[in-house]
Amino acid sequence: MRNTLLPRLALRGLYGNRRLYLPFLLATAFMAMVYFVIAAFVYNESFGRSIPNGGNIQILMSVGYFLMPVVLLPFLVYIYSYLLKNRSRELALYAILGLGRRHIAVILLIENTLCFALCILLGAGGGALVCPLVFRGLLAALGIPSGIVWGLSFPPLLATVKVFAACFAVLVVIGVWRAARTQPCSLLREQTQGERPMRGRLLAAILGSSCLFAAYFLSLTSGRSATLASFTLALLLVILGTYGVFTGVIAEVLRRLRKGPRFYTDASEFVVVSGLQHRLRKNAAGLVNICLFGCAALFTLCCSLCVLFGQGAVIARVGQTITNSQSGINFTNVTVEDITLMFTTLAFLGVFFVLVFLACTSLVLYYKQLSEGIEDAGRFRILRSIGLSDEMTVRTARRQLRVVFLLPLGGTLLHIAFATPFLSTFMGLISIDTPLVLYGSIALSMLVFALFYLICYQITIRAYLRTVA
Repeated sequence: MRNTLLPRLALRGLYGNRRLYLPFLLATAFMAMVYFVIAAFVYNESFGRSIPNGGNIQILMSVGYFLMPVVLLPFLVYIYSYLLKNRSRELALYAILGLGRRHIAVILLIENTLCFALCILLGAGGGALVCPLVFRGLLAALGIPSGIVWGLSFPPLLATVKVFAACFAVLVVIGVWRAARTQPCSLLREQTQGERPMRGRLLAAILGSSCLFAAYFLSLTSGRSATLASFTLALLLVILGTYGVFTGVIAEVLRRLRKGPRFYTDASEFVVVSGLQHRLRKNAAGLVNICLFGCAALFTLCCSLCVLFGQGAVIARVGQTITNSQSGINFTNVTVEDITLMFTTLAFLGVFFVLVFLACTSLVLYYKQLSEGIEDAGRFRILRSIGLSDEMTVRTARRQLRVVFLLPLGGTLLHIAFATPFLSTFMGLISIDTPLVLYGSIALSMLVFALFYLICYQITIRAYLRTVA
């Protein structure tokens, strides 16, 4: 009985929290599939030999091969913190009923091992099915006859297993450390405990705004002289500035709204402001992550569309002599095949990373709203018992969510608008310098991202309202 109790508790925990774990499993399996496809191109030796310039394609693919784990680990850590937070009461009850920290660690280990196995099974299985289709699509884009046979090998599977095993091992360490360092009474209060009023909100707002202005000024003044160092500095300033603005400015605005007369006379105003203040720092961290993942997806989408729409003009200039006033590709030393190869591979990688960043954005949105819905269910139940109608509950919940959703969307669009000079510089390196292509791609990318974001809003608000109902 003792040997089967912990596995049974782990299975029951996964099944009982399937609403939390199913999106997590699907998202990680999708990313495992993407990584498996990229690794399959990198490790396929026959691909490099049988296709003209296939070795160069593999070199470009290796950029995504090494970059994706850097994006994957922080994302999984952030999402896993939501999972642990929503299971804090369950873990506390285990401790109160007599399970030691070692037993809780074993439960978390079993759960993560099962999630890892399902992630690899679904990801590698999906990747094995998708790889031939992607290979044929790449051959068609390169204009190569489809008589070449695609073959899978063991190294891509091994690489995928290693990367995701390392990520899930980090998640196990985080879960065990949190269970070991936190007392059961603290875990019981964690889901309903509010946050203390933030100190230094005015200073945070000023510093955050200053960082954003500095990043925007650096982008606008760099022009064609922009370098990777200036782009990295601007990116760090945007990250710090976004957190400072979302934390300090929102705190100051909520403080002023709380002092206004409508806070005590309008029930919806009272509920919305109180709900946002209840978890201000968590809201700020979640909004910053949504905004940054959205910026990454939108910037990558802009680059992919620029490559897609601008390659025709670049191919038409093959064979021309580059002048002193031009920058980018030296067209006297390249062929049409070289340009097509480079642009097709860049677009291929861009599509994959756009899908990854969009998946990260949507999953952070979902978990943020589901976690907050679980927290708000008790608050709305109390408000309904003292006279708040169901209609007003839905209206105030929608109003609160609208505020939370519009902030990262507005921040994302604003960041990308000011990042246009950097985007223009990067596209100039591959000789895409047509203003119509650049600004048209940015406008279309913003439209596509806004539609995607609104669809995510409708899906997550339904999950939130079902939770608080």
